[in-house]
Amino acid sequence: MPLPPLNGLRAFETAARTGSYVAAARELNVSPSAISRLVKLLEQRVGVALFVRRANGLILTEAGTQYLAELTAAFGRIARATERLKAKGPEALVVGAGPTLAMRWLIPRLPAFHAAHQGVDVRLSTAIAGAEPMRPDWQAAIRIGEGAWPGLQADFLFTADLFPVCAPGLAARLTGPEGLGRVTLLAAANAPDDWPLWLKAAGLDGTLDLRRALKFDYPAFALQAALDGLGVAIAAGPYVADDLAAGRLVRPFALSVPNGRGWWFLHRQGAEPNPALSAFREWVLAAAGAAQVTSRLTA
Repeated sequence: MPLPPLNGLRAFETAARTGSYVAAARELNVSPSAISRLVKLLEQRVGVALFVRRANGLILTEAGTQYLAELTAAFGRIARATERLKAKGPEALVVGAGPTLAMRWLIPRLPAFHAAHQGVDVRLSTAIAGAEPMRPDWQAAIRIGEGAWPGLQADFLFTADLFPVCAPGLAARLTGPEGLGRVTLLAAANAPDDWPLWLKAAGLDGTLDLRRALKFDYPAFALQAALDGLGVAIAAGPYVADDLAAGRLVRPFALSVPNGRGWWFLHRQGAEPNPALSAFREWVLAAAGAAQVTSRLTA
């Protein structure tokens, strides 16, 4: 027999259980209007009113009350079945990381972790967590900051020192930092302070018009443009460690400028012992140590 849309069922069950569209929206990470629309579509589909809408909240109809009890029990059975299924397969570990670090440092190294820990399923999330360093559905995260997050254990990985990089052919045309005014600068919109910080340390503060820089949403795109020879990008060490080691990118100038922050491996304090988390933590700390050695050799 055809079933109503699962999104509508989930929206109704959550709204009925929490008592409001706003609370349901917060739990399901959507807008209250989306919850309202899904519930109305569900009511149209089943042909029964599930809520009486009042200015001060929602009241379940008799049919809604009965439906809620059935749905809550059904979702509970699905959740338990999923947990049993997961217990039979590889142990899953959800790790959050920024898009550029994930793309340019973590993902290229994950095959080595999987080869050594075949019983652990690492699921990488690059969703932006906003002001929160750790989303509820993550068991661990790699975040940039100063190392102090209440309720979280933070292990230092590596610094976020900044320096320009470009393709070898372009680097040959740069005789000194002042030559940056004759090439295209590549910048990331979400890191607007990186170029000004380095230029100030190089004694070029205010001498280059950064409004003319070619801007991208994330550093990953600016670095790809640098690889393609479009210009000079400002990079944090881990982002370009592999490209520097392989000679795909070079540092045209020796100056490296710290920005006062670093990358840290985070997990919740007081969490139950998790063999998957312990294995990944040990591995990522070792990988970060190796990356720092490589960075010193390519500086």
